[in-house]
Amino acid sequence: MDQQSLQALKEEFWRMADNARTQTEYLADRKLQSLAHVPLDVLKKVFVQYRYFTLFYISDLALLVYRLPFGNLRSLMADFLNDELGNGQHTQAHQRLYDDFLVSLGIPREELEKNAHPGNLQLLGEMSDLVMKASPWYAVGLRGMGGECLCQVYLAAMHTHFMKNPAIQVLADRMDPRFWDIHTGEVDIEHRERLRAALMAAVDEDPSALEGLVGGYRKSKGVFDRFWDNIFEAAGVTAHKA
Repeated sequence: MDQQSLQALKEEFWRMADNARTQTEYLADRKLQSLAHVPLDVLKKVFVQYRYFTLFYISDLALLVYRLPFGNLRSLMADFLNDELGNGQHTQAHQRLYDDFLVSLGIPREELEKNAHPGNLQLLGEMSDLVMKASPWYAVGLRGMGGECLCQVYLAAMHTHFMKNPAIQVLADRMDPRFWDIHTGEVDIEHRERLRAALMAAVDEDPSALEGLVGGYRKSKGVFDRFWDNIFEAAGVTAHKA
């Protein structure tokens, strides 16, 4: 494939990815608006259900590092995994920070493992299977791009709306914000930019990777939409529909 044709395919790919992100921003904002006014006990159910994403995501990143060939992209994914695990300090691992956030809202730590939505456990399990069994490029689109790009959209919308909730405002002084400081700030933006550059360098080396990236990314978008529908079902929330 000549360089002009490859460049055109890369530009088409990023138009698709950017359009999917824009659609996700709209859908996430619509779905999560109700978090601004639901009772605190409902918010807690939503937060606990989301917790399972963080658990599976870290494990899937580790699988992704295992699957990828040696090179810059593999090292970058390993760097992201190290961040998720607290850069060598387990008390700073993102899943631990999220749990600390839940406990700061008054949720007993021993209750964090209860009542996972079975549909979401199935979705997350299917994604883990795909990370291991699909092509490495599909896995990158699914969990690399999906996790770093689309997940952050939902997290940002989630944070924007629940912070407006009067019940949360009452608890603001005791709430542990560290998880949200990371995932709604400059760190996640930097991750997306570094991932984009590494992906394009990888595509330059192997243009056939684009097909897998597109398939995995599109799959990820559908999974996120269903995942949040299931969370709201478990918490008894009526979501706004687009």
